[in-house]
Amino acid sequence: IQVEIEPTAIGRFFPVDIGIFGDAGEVAAGLHTALAGHAVGAAARSWSNEFQRERRAMLEERDRAGVVAGDAPIQPGQLFRALRAVAPADAVYTLDAGTLCLQATDQLNYVQPPALFSPLDFGLVGFSYACGLGAKVALPERTVISLMGDGGFGMTASEIGTAVSCGINTVCIVMNNGCWGAEKAYQRDFFGGRYLGADVPNPPYDKLAELWGAAGSRVE
Repeated sequence: IQVEIEPTAIGRFFPVDIGIFGDAGEVAAGLHTALAGHAVGAAARSWSNEFQRERRAMLEERDRAGVVAGDAPIQPGQLFRALRAVAPADAVYTLDAGTLCLQATDQLNYVQPPALFSPLDFGLVGFSYACGLGAKVALPERTVISLMGDGGFGMTASEIGTAVSCGINTVCIVMNNGCWGAEKAYQRDFFGGRYLGADVPNPPYDKLAELWGAAGSRVE
């Protein structure tokens, strides 16, 4: 069953048994109304219960993986765990290209749509911060959090000036590992660790933000 607001997309890529031309939200609301008196069968209830058990176990494991003892460098899982604990329910997240997208997409809580803006596999390095500024202008009442690697942020750091001059208040978190993470991993795994142009020199981004007139913080 495929619901599409664009009729030519129905069955375009996959065969369908039923094609519904309509807005997904309106169709879902209509189905909910139509099925209000429907009794859930035992098989469906059993499947749903098992799904909920597996989901709880996954979330618990996700939290355990975000705990790192000692004074080791911050790992992505720690950051994501901290964000889940403090970010408000209305948070809008923007992601950047590369490894960060793969790690962050299923690590954060998306409660109030629209909540996730991601370049997916389009390779738009530097996308996240600029996208976050646009999202904040469109949704000024929402909290906007942009996640970036140091390579991607280096491409778009000048947009701090846009944010300051236009009064666009978002939060940008630069996950600084001093390298192009995906490329360095490829060079490690497929080229025997022969690294070329994989490392990124970084200024103190907290000081850079302050020079632009923004608030900057550094976490070790």
